[in-house]
Amino acid sequence: MAVARLAGAAGSLRPRGGVGRGPHLPGRDPDEGPARQSAAGAAVDTPRLNFALLFALGGGVCAGGCGTDADTFVLGATTSTYDSGLLEHLIARFNEDHPGLRVRTVIAGSGEALELGRTGDVDLLLVHAPEAEARFVEAGHAPGRSPVLVNGYVIAGPPSDPARIRGSASPSEAFAALARGEHGFVSRGDSSGTHYREIAFWREAGAAAAGAWHVESGQGQATTLHVASERGAYVLTDDATFAMLSQALDLEALVEGHPSLRNVYSLLAPRAALRPERAAVFADWLRSANGRRAIAEFRVRDGPEALFAPWPGDDPAN
Repeated sequence: MAVARLAGAAGSLRPRGGVGRGPHLPGRDPDEGPARQSAAGAAVDTPRLNFALLFALGGGVCAGGCGTDADTFVLGATTSTYDSGLLEHLIARFNEDHPGLRVRTVIAGSGEALELGRTGDVDLLLVHAPEAEARFVEAGHAPGRSPVLVNGYVIAGPPSDPARIRGSASPSEAFAALARGEHGFVSRGDSSGTHYREIAFWREAGAAAAGAWHVESGQGQATTLHVASERGAYVLTDDATFAMLSQALDLEALVEGHPSLRNVYSLLAPRAALRPERAAVFADWLRSANGRRAIAEFRVRDGPEALFAPWPGDDPAN
């Protein structure tokens, strides 16, 4: 199916059926130009690239500099952890405790990240697609999955809410209303954890997400939110990325707080990893008191509310 470019919006749109492929750093159109820099001076944003090319060029996120192969490992992480600012915060705090170890990060949807784990191209995974993670473990690609942090999803849409889903009793009720009225919806369409959750909600609603009203960005959360805003459409998003970008969006959170909107992130150690010992240092730190405290203390735009909580959400000092 042909891919339609929407003039004035970041990213390309596909009618339902096309799924984006290839790991990428989110929130950028490939024509935007050079990567911007983090406060630490490391590249944290790049156009969509072939994975082999990404590493040939030394791409990825390396807090405090990429270091050498002897002190570096590769973390495959989801777009929402990057778009919200959480990932850069966690890596900076990790390097305060472990200054001799560098984290090179590849940003991808959970499905793509799991594939990189299967092929040994990343040493540790931070993903949020529980069913896909379970299949990954059952196939023998990792010894298990370790939930490490949690936030929430929201269904956002235009302030006028033409579908009248505000305050719906459940996400599936809201999705049923969207399909019934064929109200515009922008899907991630990228085999990410968020995309998997979208599919589950359509299934629970007994609705077919098909037609001109339902399009796929094939991009990360930031780009997908901007496309939805420009189209006056509805979108499923994690609450932290939405909070980070909300000032630039003409969208409001309309459905939130339902138990099925809980969003759990887990660590998985791929058996094919090339640097498992180094990756284990980061995994152990993230589950430690210092790592849990770093998760709990993260704020989006220095706001008052913590949008991520350490698993299982109790006192990070424990």
